[in-house]
Amino acid sequence: MRKGAAVFLTAAGLAILAGCGQSSGGNEFAPAGNSIYISREGAVSSAFVESYDQDYYTEEDLKAYLEESIKEQYPDVAVTLQDCSVENGTMKAVFDYGTPGDLVAFLEDQKSEDLDVSGLKVESLADGMAEGTVSGGSLVSASDGKPADFQALAGTEGTLVTVEGTASVQTEGKILYVSEGVEITDQGAVTSGGSSYIIFK
Repeated sequence: MRKGAAVFLTAAGLAILAGCGQSSGGNEFAPAGNSIYISREGAVSSAFVESYDQDYYTEEDLKAYLEESIKEQYPDVAVTLQDCSVENGTMKAVFDYGTPGDLVAFLEDQKSEDLDVSGLKVESLADGMAEGTVSGGSLVSASDGKPADFQALAGTEGTLVTVEGTASVQTEGKILYVSEGVEITDQGAVTSGGSSYIIFK
């Protein structure tokens, strides 16, 4: 059985390090904890954040360790190490995925309390409404919690994210609507099990 992502990151965190490369341009994914990031184009990433208290690895050692772990444990999953850093006793590693399905596959052994995702779908709002993914009465405004006007929503351009499970989700654009029960935070939105919907633009 493959190890969960956080499992090998924790292993690395027990013998850490001096830092890894920088992320590329665009809107930055600046995770404060284990989380998922979704771009306007539908690209998906995830972050794992672990504490450490020793300094054994060099920057090159950590990067090599994580990349080798991915290669050996997830050969059938389109996942790459985008960025990693170490500062003030905290290690952060960000991974990019080919598809939302690859993210789910990568996380399937990772069942932490704050990141337990069994399904993830990213599509245009128009497609989601045409397919009946979301319907009247199922969404509320992220700004004031009032029920969404479904007719007005039909004319809104945006991206619809369906999350099955628990996760902190950050988006490249502003979150406009969420399903009831989704918590809005300074970083994005937090889902807490079952099927949750997030619309951003």
